[in-house]
Amino acid sequence: MAMALDPALPVGMRIKLFRERAGKSRAALAGLVGRSESWLKAVENGRLLPPRLPLLIKLAEHLGIDDLSQLTGDVSLPRALFSGTEHPALSVVRRAVDTAPLGLVAGPVPDSGHISAQLSAAWRARDASGNHRTALAELLPSLVMAASTAASHPECSDRRRAEAMYASALNLTQMFAAYQGDGNLVWRVAERSLATARASGDLAAVGQACWFLVEAFRKSGQWDSAQTLTEEALRLLGPVKGDSAALARAWADMAFHAAITHAAAGEAGSAWGWFDRAEATARTLPAEYWHSPTSGSARVIPLHGVTVAVELRQAGTALRWADRVSPEAVPARPCRARHLIEVARAHALRSEHDQVASLLSAAVKTAPETARWNRETHEMVRGLLAGPASTRAQARKLATATGVAA
Repeated sequence: MAMALDPALPVGMRIKLFRERAGKSRAALAGLVGRSESWLKAVENGRLLPPRLPLLIKLAEHLGIDDLSQLTGDVSLPRALFSGTEHPALSVVRRAVDTAPLGLVAGPVPDSGHISAQLSAAWRARDASGNHRTALAELLPSLVMAASTAASHPECSDRRRAEAMYASALNLTQMFAAYQGDGNLVWRVAERSLATARASGDLAAVGQACWFLVEAFRKSGQWDSAQTLTEEALRLLGPVKGDSAALARAWADMAFHAAITHAAAGEAGSAWGWFDRAEATARTLPAEYWHSPTSGSARVIPLHGVTVAVELRQAGTALRWADRVSPEAVPARPCRARHLIEVARAHALRSEHDQVASLLSAAVKTAPETARWNRETHEMVRGLLAGPASTRAQARKLATATGVAA
């Protein structure tokens, strides 16, 4: 007999109710579907997105549920990193990725110096533009084609450098494609980047590619996969992190990933433990050091502090970290806007609607395309639309700016 449940009951709570009815422990059910107990706890508590369809089906089987709607109710399945309105140039960028050479190619070898200059210009454009997807759309097709051709050319004099540059160009493509509804493209470029970086033998490039793939795992709710790859990258980079600033930055980037992923699972001790280790390494970097792809630097330590605290629902701690940095001190506009959104999340935990509206408006002004293609922004705007009348007018403006139906 089906259990009568409120249609709006969250997926995680439904899993918990059916698990308890079946007399299964968290550890037992998690093991049956190949996940960890901490992952299942985070799903049940709503800290992580609901599992994707294949895993929901496995859970239903082990819980004795015939009708999957008993688990999903009125809640739509998560798409997270892959949801949102398509940018007008998405098809052009996708074609550049799909037509990249898959084997050795003929013709002249693209000049590595020119590709390096193109790549640097593309990262600078991403950092400087409030509409960074539009800026990248103009640069990515030729960059991806040149870098992939160089990496595949039999006469390339520095194949490892070409492969590292191609991996970085694919990371840029992931930044462009995220939240636009084409999950296949996001996974394609993330996984191809890591494979190409590994072929290059450049450990800093491998670390960067891992950072991007972990982003895709975590944003799509694949907590265990995110954590596994993070731990592997930390083991790889740990012995060499003292060899250069680039390797120290790569290790710190992944340690911050570990902190945020543990925080998303509600594991405060592990989260802040990894944060402390990441901070210690990041502080060894030169004061003006800035790595555009991952925002790796000492300057973003407070930004990560805000995110870890928000994921742990520690609003006061998040706001104290926010007080340690001025948004204007963040060199990249998309990163600055993302920070404003994270601080808004801290205020949302306290139901401080005026501050949420003000910070989201600042994020829109700083980098419109960051705010528009951002799941947390959309959630907060919907909350404002349903909130007090005092912020309703501002909420409607935000809804228009971010593409949320008012």
